Amino acid sequence: MLQTSPLFSEAFMTKKEIIKIVVQCAKQYETELLNNSLKIICEDKHHHHMSIEVYFTKRNFLHLTGVETDLSPEKFFDACIFNRIKTENINERNDGTTELKLSVLPLLITKNLSANMVGDYLQDGINLMTEKIAGNIRGCIGFVLDKISGHYVPNTILKCDIRTRIINKKRIIGIYRKKQNDTEYKEIVYLAKGIYKDTIPYVYTT
Repeated sequence: MLQTSPLFSEAFMTKKEIIKIVVQCAKQYETELLNNSLKIICEDKHHHHMSIEVYFTKRNFLHLTGVETDLSPEKFFDACIFNRIKTENINERNDGTTELKLSVLPLLITKNLSANMVGDYLQDGINLMTEKIAGNIRGCIGFVLDKISGHYVPNTILKCDIRTRIINKKRIIGIYRKKQNDTEYKEIVYLAKGIYKDTIPYVYTT
């Protein structure tokens, strides 16, 4: 059974409860992911290694919350960080996905995304535009290719078992993190069981 965040305790959420979650998540995002990039090293069933590089900016955070707002993505993020978000600034989506996203958001916006699997999103008729997903049996984060930067950026959160939403499944064996202005990845933030720091392959993104 999915374990929800302690911030998420009721089936129906008030705007004040939504604000509490998005504010705390924005501050977590700022600490763990903002202006960082992750290089996700993975392997397929034939033990062929590959990687995907993902970037995180202010404007990406809003898309992960499922919240509708009259603020720009950047102003929404800043309002959360400085505790200036107001109830009149936000609304839930009509499709009911806001609470679903917020229930797993705190679990996923960590420095390693709490992810052990990555692959292509299974297009199953749901009106969701994402390309790659990374996550675990409790939830996952989706990425799309940003045509301006040429990098993958986050655009959605899914409360689901990633195994039911993925094709071309790959096991994540390690994740590197760096500031976007740094030239090299030096910090390892995740190693799979049985994988050691000195043996993890460094795969150049193609």
